[in-house]
Amino acid sequence: MFELKEKSGESLTKVLSNQGYWPAQAELFLNEGKYSRTVEICKQHLPEDTHLVSGWIVYAKALFFAGQIELAEEYFYRVLAHDPDNLVSLKFLGDIKFRQGDEISAMANYTRLLEIAPFCCGLKSPLKRKTETATKTVILQRKPEKAAINKESNLREIPFYTETVGDIYLAQGHTRLAAKVYRSLMEKNRNPRLVDKLEKIEKEINKKD
Repeated sequence: MFELKEKSGESLTKVLSNQGYWPAQAELFLNEGKYSRTVEICKQHLPEDTHLVSGWIVYAKALFFAGQIELAEEYFYRVLAHDPDNLVSLKFLGDIKFRQGDEISAMANYTRLLEIAPFCCGLKSPLKRKTETATKTVILQRKPEKAAINKESNLREIPFYTETVGDIYLAQGHTRLAAKVYRSLMEKNRNPRLVDKLEKIEKEINKKD
């Protein structure tokens, strides 16, 4: 068993890597953009640890960033076969389907992710599996705008920023979250389409206020 120790300024991934946990070692290379090295480590260890889902995830991500999309897709689906609520796989499969022009499947993956964790603070956060009493069909209940999102702290809890995610939030009635996503994207690229969407949202928010 790996002993988890807290060290000032040192991430959990770094701690696990120092203790010899190979998926963490591979993740560090992945974060540095060394995709070939990441793939090499995964190929070396996965035949011995075929049950290790964390190894499949880092391998699939490395393949994705290295441009081996079809193989990456295969491993993300393999993860979902063992963990249907895996946020990382849902997010990347959504991206893959979007690249392939299959917008319906992409939206299905993004929507499923947001149904599971609409206000999650990041893909690396530990998540608990659903209880046995959870229904098979998950329905995201819309909360009143002011009751659900009335603090700036809540607006920070967005898993990732893409125009598609902003559109999903908008379709679900979470106008303030959608506005935050669009504003973030416009800091990098002032796209006229985003400007138009944000102006419409701000008018709607001002009417409600």
